[in-house]
Amino acid sequence: MNNKKYQIIYADPPWEYNAGRCLTPESLLSGENQTPYKYMSMKDLYKLPIWLIADKNCLLFLWTTGPKLNEAFPLMEKWGFEYSTIAFVWEKEITNPGYYTLSSVEICLIAKKGKIPQPRGSRNIKQFLSERKRKHSQKPNTIRNRITEMFPMQSKIELFARQKTPGWDVWGNEVESDIEL
Repeated sequence: MNNKKYQIIYADPPWEYNAGRCLTPESLLSGENQTPYKYMSMKDLYKLPIWLIADKNCLLFLWTTGPKLNEAFPLMEKWGFEYSTIAFVWEKEITNPGYYTLSSVEICLIAKKGKIPQPRGSRNIKQFLSERKRKHSQKPNTIRNRITEMFPMQSKIELFARQKTPGWDVWGNEVESDIEL
């Protein structure tokens, strides 16, 4: 286990919907059962020891969708964070069927442990982003870049990462992880 602490944690959990395969924390890094999108149960997401890598002053940027919004709040709490606000809204420029309206946005919430990490960078970062969706569940690099502008000096990690990014540590089954959870 790595003892490094992070002031910025960026996460796009593999939310479990009514269909799909479920992962355990152990199988997430093993590459078992390769499918386009793997899911984790809430029970397994709760078990991830995020509090062990979170600094005393830390922000969590957590992606969610409308149907999973109610599950995002207890997950933040289990990981040791308190909800603050909506950090980003991404309009994907493509609509998907929904039960009530056509779905075209994802939400990145921000939660805090302790105080906002200092020193601060840019404070004029826009909350809204309209950028065309790419691969399934792939988030825009623009958001990661905006977080870096806001907090350029802080240690950062992306959980459930799909790519390496300069200045960020990563953990996930689609990249060689920098840490072990």
